[in-house]
Amino acid sequence: MKDLFDNLSYRVEDVITFESGIPGFEDKKHFVIVNVPEHEPFKWLYCVDDRVLRFALINPLLFYPDYNPQVTKADIATLEIENKKDILVFAIVTLAEDFRESTANLIGPVFINSAKRKGKQVIIDDNRYSTQEKILRS
Repeated sequence: MKDLFDNLSYRVEDVITFESGIPGFEDKKHFVIVNVPEHEPFKWLYCVDDRVLRFALINPLLFYPDYNPQVTKADIATLEIENKKDILVFAIVTLAEDFRESTANLIGPVFINSAKRKGKQVIIDDNRYSTQEKILRS
């Protein structure tokens, strides 16, 4: 079976650096965001250090319009954010065979400074959210 990412090409300037990696994958530091039109509204966070590692992402505001994770300046200081318009926020998705059971991790949002190409997953302490928030609500 051919992998969707077998022939992926990207520019060096597209690489996003996660200085601390992603929790559980601390040694993986370089990723690109891949848009696959037929997978919308999902995107893929693809690791260029390990061509097998990838995470499905979604903008959490698409299914949780009031999502407002409380993070400190220290939490995202390494992103060197100068302009709020440069901030992208995603949630990592666990895709289930039955799509209605797919969930997103709202406790660990992924922040990306699109201007500086820096990313970080921040673990928040907020009981309004869970690591398995249903994407489709009944």
